Amino acid sequence: MTPFETGDLLGRFPYVRVGEGAKPLVVFPGVGDAMFDGDYPPPSAWVLRRYFRRFVDDYAVYVVSRPRGLPEGETIEGMAADYADALERELGPADVLGISMGGMIGQAFAADHPDLVDALVLANTGCRVADAAQDTVRRFRRYARAHDWGRIRAELAAAMFTDWRAVSYPPLALTVGRFVLPRPAVPADVRVSLDAILAFDWRDRLDDVDARTLVVGGSDDPYFPEPILEETAAGIPDATLFAFSGATHGAFHERKSAFDSRVKAFLRR
Repeated sequence: MTPFETGDLLGRFPYVRVGEGAKPLVVFPGVGDAMFDGDYPPPSAWVLRRYFRRFVDDYAVYVVSRPRGLPEGETIEGMAADYADALERELGPADVLGISMGGMIGQAFAADHPDLVDALVLANTGCRVADAAQDTVRRFRRYARAHDWGRIRAELAAAMFTDWRAVSYPPLALTVGRFVLPRPAVPADVRVSLDAILAFDWRDRLDDVDARTLVVGGSDDPYFPEPILEETAAGIPDATLFAFSGATHGAFHERKSAFDSRVKAFLRR
């Protein structure tokens, strides 16, 4: 197997694959997925191989983007159904790692397509966005209508880190980032994605998730704080919960070593 591969599942789902393992680990990315052009050039595979280096010996890690040009009114459940079509026809059953919005999709994917999920990791996500964060998501929608990707990225960066990156990344996103960071292939995809996040409330369907599940995040995540993590794990029949104390929305970045160790131990059970 080659060290990496890029392409489009079904000609619609941009992806990059790294790792030599026999089993697929499919990553559903967050809302930032809608804010790039959907093209994974070869250098991105090198970056992702380093990022997932703890997994590449055991897994073929697929980071799978959503199609560009989401239909107006698309829902989290609809996105999950699209992913199911891609996995069923291209990859088969897999372990699934859903991050932030991708974790919302992961819940719907596992509930509606249980035959395609062996184990599920829900990272910095939950069955709904916290009430206190919904105004923030609505503000992102206004930025998206104005095509102000820099402000969305700046506020997300501030919410993801507690170290020097919380201070340095937002001004970079608002200055040089406006020129060097990728732009959405279809700008409306960002707004459609944010609308889907606001509409998602899975509390009444969590018990439909049969897959063995790890709910992991930061205790101080402004979008999915510890009470939301607890609510999500409590509703899934076979769920394990872990919250990194003091971490925010970027726990999977900022606590990378500990996060990877916990996820890998869970997947090996």
